Amino acid sequence: MNWQAILLSVISIVLTALVSWGAERLIALINSKLANSKYAKYLTSVVDVITRAVKTTYQTYVETLKNKDMFTADAQKEALSKAGEMALAQLSEDSKEWIKTNFGDVKVWISNTIESVIYDLKNKPSGENTNEEA
Repeated sequence: MNWQAILLSVISIVLTALVSWGAERLIALINSKLANSKYAKYLTSVVDVITRAVKTTYQTYVETLKNKDMFTADAQKEALSKAGEMALAQLSEDSKEWIKTNFGDVKVWISNTIESVIYDLKNKPSGENTNEEA
């Protein structure tokens, strides 16, 4: 029996298994980075659309009512509705499907995100430009 040949065969089997395992882990890592990148792209895109809708609604609706001292609870609900409709109209079908897949109801998610954007805009650090507050 040739021990050297047996040892080389065992080492070859072990190395093949290690290389296969390493390749599998590398592919999984690459796929997770691609998925995270795509996730971040969608999230950034939809939040940008919602932020623009909030700012536009503030500029064209809320600010006018506030200047006339007519911004009531009903007007606030109407502003939320207007911003939500505007954001929904601007989102692509892919973005809507992504939201539905990852978060559930699209309209509820948009509404919650609008509230979050408004909070962020109202609570900017004092060093930032406050002309865009909601």
